[in-house]
Amino acid sequence: MNRRSESDLTRRGLLRRAGLGAGALALGPTLLAACGSDGSGTTTKAASAAAESPELKKLLDGITSKQVVIGNYGGTTEAARKKAFWDPFTERTGVRVVSADIPGRLGNQMLAGEVPAKWDAFHGSAAEALTAQQEGKKPLPKVPSIAYEDLIPAEFQPYMWQSFYVAYVPASLKGTFSGAGPQTWADFFDTKKFPGKRSWPGKDYTPGTREAALLALGVAPDEIYPIDIERADAKIKTIWDDLVFYDQFPQAQSFLTSKTVALSFGPNGMWKALQGKGISVDVRWTMTPILQPNGMNTMPDAPNMDAVQALAAFCAQPERQAEFAVLTNYGPPSKAAFDAMSKAEASALPNAPGRTVVAPDIKWLADNEGNLQDANKKLFAG
Repeated sequence: MNRRSESDLTRRGLLRRAGLGAGALALGPTLLAACGSDGSGTTTKAASAAAESPELKKLLDGITSKQVVIGNYGGTTEAARKKAFWDPFTERTGVRVVSADIPGRLGNQMLAGEVPAKWDAFHGSAAEALTAQQEGKKPLPKVPSIAYEDLIPAEFQPYMWQSFYVAYVPASLKGTFSGAGPQTWADFFDTKKFPGKRSWPGKDYTPGTREAALLALGVAPDEIYPIDIERADAKIKTIWDDLVFYDQFPQAQSFLTSKTVALSFGPNGMWKALQGKGISVDVRWTMTPILQPNGMNTMPDAPNMDAVQALAAFCAQPERQAEFAVLTNYGPPSKAAFDAMSKAEASALPNAPGRTVVAPDIKWLADNEGNLQDANKKLFAG
């Protein structure tokens, strides 16, 4: 794989140390119980009542494989998948879903066709899928058309499934600030008007950081890309002494709950899990959320191709997508999933209808991940 893929592995090193999925996936074992509720008492429409289309029924009934192997990072995101997708799939088909830990670069090598596939799919990113499409030795298999997710960019719909949107957004403990408290990214960077430390990702992680800095400078959400890295880093340096760095996502939560920081920046699933544990957390949704899609990528030579193709289609059922979204607070990949949940549930999600967001330029991010990592090294060295 090229330098783009190598730098993405650095990002995934942080995720792996935290026991989380790519792009920030919830929490460690102590908060595992949080994945089932946000304390609101609302529930999605019963996923078990999802009707099978003739196309889906044909795929499910036609499976001859006995298992399907999925590479992932564990944590509460995998627990939510198990509840919303894996267990119902096994109950419906009798096919066992095997969860495999992602070591080193193995997932990328299998996706590129460089080594024989041991898994059928793994939790990756749109950028990894793009790299494999452009540079892999074998073409990526397309999922069945009924598995396409209409809120995912069209060019990735054939290659990603069980997708969801992570939002990078700050949070604070209730009562930290008087009145409404900080409302904008400019406020996040204003430690005089809103005193207190801010948690920030360490040198191995780039998603969302430059976007946040540019939003603080007044750049419009739809003009963030291409990122002006030098300008963004200059803004980050203005509060460098007020930043507390983390290299595992649970640290970002600990910095917040211990009041080490007044504002903690990271993936929104972390704040959902704290709320599920009864901790009063204000997610600062008025600070424009920075979105990134995550999802499953199917291996070119998946050992159980019939099962993984059927599983991809099974996961596209709106009721199941809605259940996963409510469990994790990650945004669903289809418009129909929003119709399968209550208005209160929908309004709490990163890509809720009507919410202003920074939509990712996946190609730019994939092409420039190495440049972003190099900029991080320079930023932290200084």
